[in-house]
This record gives sequence, structure tokens and C-alpha cells, in this order.
Amino acid sequence: MTEEKRKILDKINSQLLKLTNDILSKFPAIHDIDDGFVVRYFTDWDACDDNTKTRYKRILNINKPEEKVILFFIPKGAFLEHKKRDYVGCITCIAGGLELIIEGKTVYLDPYTKMCLETDEFQGKALENTYLITTNRV
Repeated sequence: MTEEKRKILDKINSQLLKLTNDILSKFPAIHDIDDGFVVRYFTDWDACDDNTKTRYKRILNINKPEEKVILFFIPKGAFLEHKKRDYVGCITCIAGGLELIIEGKTVYLDPYTKMCLETDEFQGKALENTYLITTNRV
């Protein structure tokens, strides 16, 4: 193969790789939950300010608009820094696992468990890809 053909082939391969990576980056993340339900799209979800891989979607309560219900996806290894969270009164873990440190005590949330907190200040870490529903106290 001539040097000219090699350069053309390298350029084509480079452009194909760039286009492939660009297309693949637009595919949604796929997460399997134990019962086989697959959440595919995070396209209309919002990203958290302190961790852009953490996604959330607010669920509106028609009867009580002041109630804050939020569905979260927290990726494995993500840290929840210690701060006040007025939108969290109760946490329901749908899938995954979460370690919370609340007032110096460590609590673990497993799939299909719920916990109502006495305080809205805590920190934690996602032990697995985790789906949570939080509600504030209204």
C-alpha cells in the first residue's frame, strides 16, 4: 500500500472512530433492576449541581403542590456530602444500596426499604447504582 493510500485510510478510520464515539455518547444509560425492569432514558432528567452523574426528576403532587417528591438515580460510588436537604424527609430505596451517616450513626438502605429521618442533614455514599424516592415533610 502506498503512503498516500495509508494516509487516506488513517483519516477515514479516525473520522469513523470520532463519529462512532459521538453517536455512542448520545445513547442513554441502561440500568437493570432486580425484577427485570429497565430504566433506559435520562434525557429529560435533571443533573445535580454537586454530582452531574446523579440524576433526578421531580414528581408533582396535584393535590399537594407544596409536597416535594423526587426520584433519584445515584451512580455507584457517588458521595452525598454532608449538608441540609429540605426536600428529604423520608427516603425509599427502590433498587441499589445506600450508606447514610445521620447524626454520627451509619444506616444502610437496601432495595425496598424506607426510612423517615428526624433531621434533614446527612451524608452518604451509593454502594451500588441506586434508585431512590424522597419526600419532604408536609
